[in-house]
Amino acid sequence: MTSERRLDLFGTDGVRGTANVHPMTADMALLLGRAVAHVFQRGGTTRHRIIIGKDTRLSGYMFEDALAAGICSMGVDVLQVGPMPTPGMAFLTADMRCDAGVMISASHNPYQDNGIKFFSRDGFKLPDEIERRIENLIGSGELDRSPASPDDIGRAKRIDDAAGRYVVFLKKTFPMDLTLDGVRVVLDCANGAAYQVGPTVLEELGAEVFCLGVDPNGRNINDGCGSLHPERTAAKVREVRADVGIALDGD
Repeated sequence: MTSERRLDLFGTDGVRGTANVHPMTADMALLLGRAVAHVFQRGGTTRHRIIIGKDTRLSGYMFEDALAAGICSMGVDVLQVGPMPTPGMAFLTADMRCDAGVMISASHNPYQDNGIKFFSRDGFKLPDEIERRIENLIGSGELDRSPASPDDIGRAKRIDDAAGRYVVFLKKTFPMDLTLDGVRVVLDCANGAAYQVGPTVLEELGAEVFCLGVDPNGRNINDGCGSLHPERTAAKVREVRADVGIALDGD
């Protein structure tokens, strides 16, 4: 009988904590990747795929690569899309018909924190019972008995058109008979995940966009900007006499 050790990794919004401190370590990310790949393999001969996105935190690169290594070690392929808003990852998981999706982000927290959130193939958050199964797999040691053979190791691939897919989807939600021509918008992207997608959508819909928080450096996400500091957006609205100001979260 396999023994299970309760880890209590998952909170209300995935696994979160300070980067490089348990549970947010590269070792744990690798184990999470192995476990989620094991859970979402459905059998058959079709290659399985899991998509990974992130915000702009410095530690995101470490967790992205660790998750990808764990997933590939179980014989599942990985699609890496880079910075992408959390709703975008939910959309892409379903749109690209992946078996699961992963978002690496700690939302409005400072850059020192990070988190890992999983999506089912329909783009929705994992049910509690699936999260418990992932925890139990990690705690039991069962994953050590089921790695892929050398011939079946998964492949990791970067997807260059993921942001474009999401931009097209967002634009389609806007009525075709309307336009943002002549509308002046201040958009603060918090130096976070939407720093590319956000301005692109509004500009392609015709708005004149005044951007803030679109110069991420790995450490400045949510730092004096975005939805935590709407006063900056408000000041810019007054300065440029914009019609509206929008302040986004880091994810």
